Amino acid sequence: MCRTAVVSGCLLAVPLCASVPFDDARADEPLFGYVKTTDLLPQGKWELEQWITNRYRQSQGSYTDVEMRTELEYGITNDLKGSVYLNYSYVNARANDVNGGTSGLNIPENHDPTQPYRATRYDGVSGELVYRVLSPYKDPIGLAFYFEPSIGPRSSEIELRVIAQKNFLDDRLVFAANLWTEYEWEKKEGNPSLAPDDPEFSPRTEKATQLEFDLGVSYRFAPRWSAGLEFRNHNEFAGHTWNHSNQEHTAYFFGPNVHYASEKWWATLTCLWQTHAKAFSEDNRLNTVNGKVYGDEHTRIDGLRLLIGYLF
Repeated sequence: MCRTAVVSGCLLAVPLCASVPFDDARADEPLFGYVKTTDLLPQGKWELEQWITNRYRQSQGSYTDVEMRTELEYGITNDLKGSVYLNYSYVNARANDVNGGTSGLNIPENHDPTQPYRATRYDGVSGELVYRVLSPYKDPIGLAFYFEPSIGPRSSEIELRVIAQKNFLDDRLVFAANLWTEYEWEKKEGNPSLAPDDPEFSPRTEKATQLEFDLGVSYRFAPRWSAGLEFRNHNEFAGHTWNHSNQEHTAYFFGPNVHYASEKWWATLTCLWQTHAKAFSEDNRLNTVNGKVYGDEHTRIDGLRLLIGYLF
């Protein structure tokens, strides 16, 4: 699925890229699906952006989690961007967990594991501010800081990110690195089928912290077209701490991306596979198969992400 989409996108570049100068490529659209860059909208410009992320397949059975975000961006200044998001999703799962039941990622705890699960959900709203302190076009390296709070009926998060970027070969070759953390408050419905003294019996709010390091490289191989690779190392901790004793797992993801940009619109496609993971908590160890963590954490393809933006 992912390989076909990426290869098809690259092949489509051949007839479309003739006679378009390299300089026509804009510098404000994302080259990556997961790794963010310091490129921002110019002051006074608006952009509408649609995200579609398919987190696909778990240890067995069938599992599809399509997460969607509709984003409106505005260039407050040339170095400050603001955005608002509407978040929603669709989940379709059957016999996806390690025991052959239907449970785990974005499936309610009180769902009957012998039955398939399907739901369309409203996940909440998010805001975003990105402030660039150094530009890769004027300074030795680009540097920006990112802030994103989210609130929804099932969880609330605060994401903080440091973004670095370095360009080479007249800006055709772009390297980007992100270090980010997210503090999460997740509302759990509880599972009345468990014993009353079980911690998961009653509704509760669980705190978690994510810490991640992302790398990306992209090369503009033809007018308006770029392609590259992305890497993620994701770490999760119980509670709001980075204490190693509270770490639940670490997981690694790797895959290709392809990007197209015209004068008014652009599109980016990225596909990341979970290459391997290591579980530390008992729950994560029980949901590890062939060196990959599943359960309520990750999928095999995590994930296939399409971004489409329109500038106005």
